[in-house]
Amino acid sequence: MTSDIHPSIGAMLNNARDWLTHEHSLFQSLNLEPALLGRGKATFVMDLPEAFTDEHDVIHGGLMTIIIDSIFGLTVFTALEELKPIATINLRIDYIANAKAGARAVCAAHCIAVNDDVAYVSGDLKIEDSGRLLATAAGAFMVGTRGPAKGSRL
Repeated sequence: MTSDIHPSIGAMLNNARDWLTHEHSLFQSLNLEPALLGRGKATFVMDLPEAFTDEHDVIHGGLMTIIIDSIFGLTVFTALEELKPIATINLRIDYIANAKAGARAVCAAHCIAVNDDVAYVSGDLKIEDSGRLLATAAGAFMVGTRGPAKGSRL
């Protein structure tokens, strides 16, 4: 699944995929499944459960934002030659259509460039069976960010 990715990044991606699909409580509730992990690209399929609907029984846009941001960030890692921390600089999402609970969705992302310390990603979120577009997005991610010093408080 990750044969065209640098081995150290490939191992990290396998760990990230396993953590997202088996350990992360939000993504575990979505039954997140990797469909594609390749150099500069990632696609995941997931359920859209009723627990994330608004007062109109429509999947909340906040869930779509979390899905897109997470999959886009993972996609940045697939484009790197070595593992470095990343952080979202900006994320623009155009919401096209609503989704009802029970649908399966596909989030596909492509890292279009890594220039200096910024990675650029674009992609979309669609309903799996009909291909109906739910949202398109584009984001920029800082590469090589530094977290808090060990032992410091946030």
